[in-house]
Amino acid sequence: MRRKYWQVFLLLVLFLSLMTGIVLAVDKNQSEVILKTSSAEYDEKTGIIYAKGQSTIQWDGITMICPYLEMDTLKQEAKSDGEIQAVWEDKTVQSRSLYFYGKDKKVIMTDIQGKGKDFSFQTKTIDFFLSPGKIVLTGNPILLVKDFQIKSQRIEYVINDKKWLASTVVIEKEGWSGQSNSGFYQEGSEFIVLEGNARVEKNGNLLRGEKILINALTGKVKVEGNVEINIMPNEGEESN
Repeated sequence: MRRKYWQVFLLLVLFLSLMTGIVLAVDKNQSEVILKTSSAEYDEKTGIIYAKGQSTIQWDGITMICPYLEMDTLKQEAKSDGEIQAVWEDKTVQSRSLYFYGKDKKVIMTDIQGKGKDFSFQTKTIDFFLSPGKIVLTGNPILLVKDFQIKSQRIEYVINDKKWLASTVVIEKEGWSGQSNSGFYQEGSEFIVLEGNARVEKNGNLLRGEKILINALTGKVKVEGNVEINIMPNEGEESN
């Protein structure tokens, strides 16, 4: 009988903690993850907490806002769908569904539209890895810097470095096309950098090199390493 009362007491403490937030330790060297809601119900049989109304997941300056949260206390998982938003610094991500995995220390969001100060992006799936702090875009992601579209099967964003990294890159803009083994864009920089068998075709002219730097503001290009430039003759000119 005493054990029964003790279990009921623990459940009551857990329920009350939801009113101000559940704190989940991700790692002793990492920030805590806090789940907050204003109203919740607990199903003792299933171990499921139903957080009604607007709920949030907060971690290291990132806030994920959900219309509700359904939390499995046994699996340390949570989910939501509807109009979901993630916000940090000057960045906003819009999503249609969210899945939180406490044991794996990550959040998965789907059907993504996102934007920052100088860029925007879209993808099918985005993974927030809470430890280490990085974001991975998969499902044909596109990163748009000014008028340049950077396409890849996988694009990573390192939160502390504010750097976008991509492998097997295709870059497109009206009158432009290019590709490389990898590429990156550093927030606040004017340059998109292509590395490894890099090539860019601009208005019919072909540039090749180990590294190509594209100024997204001016359109100027710098080629480094085993440079090869093929210039297309203007109409009416004879080619040698």
